[in-house]
Amino acid sequence: MIACIITLNSLLLVFFAYEIYLLIIDKKQGKGKTEKDRGTRYFNFLSIIIGITSSGVISILIKADSNKVKTISIFCIGIVVMTFGLFIRIWSVFTLGKSFRTTVEVHKDQEIIQKGPYKLIRHPSYTGLLMICLGYGIAVQNWLSLIVVIILPLAALLYRIYIEEEYMANTLGSKYEDYRSKTKKLIPWIW
Repeated sequence: MIACIITLNSLLLVFFAYEIYLLIIDKKQGKGKTEKDRGTRYFNFLSIIIGITSSGVISILIKADSNKVKTISIFCIGIVVMTFGLFIRIWSVFTLGKSFRTTVEVHKDQEIIQKGPYKLIRHPSYTGLLMICLGYGIAVQNWLSLIVVIILPLAALLYRIYIEEEYMANTLGSKYEDYRSKTKKLIPWIW
């Protein structure tokens, strides 16, 4: 069980270190201006931290699945989902390259990226974040924890998507509207 906790915490540490790295890069490059963002960068970060922390505490204090024995196989499924989510997040950021921001903004000569994960969905980096949260909820094996760790970040990210898509449509016009009509928001072929 200790190995499971170490594995879970190590993966969370890598995730949070990567997110802090993205903030530092934005700051160094003079990106990350928050006036168009409406506070969503902070709202997203806090919702994920509060969601994961609350989920962990709930899984310790409330035995929502008291009839079931926690299994290594379910834990491993959660770790795989988290790892895949982190991979999607990093792949998405890498694919956007110089267009990636931790806030809502565009740069001069902004293009609409339609390769890699962006072929199928408009917000794969957010899908990656949600998969990290989903995997965590699966790994702790408590249905109440799973609900908390998904609902808080999902609400924050849906607000961010609303702000971002409104801004992109106003800034990039019909090109973005065409892209939006051809792709789904977060889940390929579904939503």
